[in-house]
Amino acid sequence: MEKFIFADGEDICVYADGEAKKYKSGYIEGYKRNSAEAERAKAWKYSGEGAQFRGDIRAGGEVKCSINGVYLDRDAAVYSFSVNNLSGIYCRSLADEKAAESHVINSLEYEYSGGCLDFTSGRLAVSAKRGYLNADIALFDIHNGNYVTVTGGDSLDEDPFFDPENANIIYFSSRGAGRDAGGNFVAFSPAEILRLDLSTSEMSEIISDTKYSYYKPIKHGGKLYAIKAPTGEKKPNPVLSALLLPVRFLEAIANLISVFIRAFTGKSTTSGGTNPAKGREYDSRKIYVRGNLINAEKERKKNTGKRKGEGGLIPRSWKLVELGGAIIAEGVADFDICTDGTVIYTDGKHIYALDNGKKHKLCKTDCCLRLAVAHGCVKSDGLFEF
Repeated sequence: MEKFIFADGEDICVYADGEAKKYKSGYIEGYKRNSAEAERAKAWKYSGEGAQFRGDIRAGGEVKCSINGVYLDRDAAVYSFSVNNLSGIYCRSLADEKAAESHVINSLEYEYSGGCLDFTSGRLAVSAKRGYLNADIALFDIHNGNYVTVTGGDSLDEDPFFDPENANIIYFSSRGAGRDAGGNFVAFSPAEILRLDLSTSEMSEIISDTKYSYYKPIKHGGKLYAIKAPTGEKKPNPVLSALLLPVRFLEAIANLISVFIRAFTGKSTTSGGTNPAKGREYDSRKIYVRGNLINAEKERKKNTGKRKGEGGLIPRSWKLVELGGAIIAEGVADFDICTDGTVIYTDGKHIYALDNGKKHKLCKTDCCLRLAVAHGCVKSDGLFEF
């Protein structure tokens, strides 16, 4: 089994020799410490009777963070992350855990995620998201931080992957931003797979379908693989919606009363006792997977059936497929393919290996949405350089 890397919540994990070892992001941990110290330093301004009289009472600063992509270099783990309004890419040594992380880039303008690292050249391809509607494919030299964007336009370009036989070829998924006559955003088109030749700037379509989106293209053994997911939302049942109107109206009134009581008394309308939200696992929340909001708790229960604790977080309609060929796995959040053809994939709660059609569970996770094996490409011909 080849070594691979995956993100489990805020942890960076490396699986090797039958076990997973966890690492923390040095940048995120340092950000949390600095944020906590800054909040403590100014806590006097927002506590006590004087602050309550002025209406300056506020909750502590919240740190929202996530690991958006993981990549394997020869002896290092490379990862992209977001923390509050900042995003970045860093490298950390796997051989020396005490070594300081090396910085590739930090940005307040872009959010970096997904992609592929070619360890032979040190070139990293990622999705660089700008705002909500647009993302470009960006190429980084992880050794010096130089980068260039190679796509643009009114679209979300994501999950770039280097052709292992030609590092000048990139495959990626793209969703166009649909707009009305006034230029207002309406909806994204289904994700299609595109091919970009960096040496000629030639772009070509590999697959597009009005009923399905295709994510995370990977080429192996001359074949292309991707995650195929249905597009379009189920329309609500009009009869059920009508029956629930009185209930929702009462809920709205109760919530409004609760807001007023909390605003003027600082107390909640709920009684004391055990908070049912405490101790709830991560998968009980709704999660975003490639721009799709998924009710993870609902999907896990649906996928579990009679097998308690075995359900994944991803709908079974999300299938790993060979383009133009067979279905390989269902309920797939992310996947990669080892050099020997072994498929590694995750359903959000577990990581599996598929070897010659046989499925093996490798490990359990809290919430894994990103994984990768090491990729080394044939070197580029030098026509496209930073």
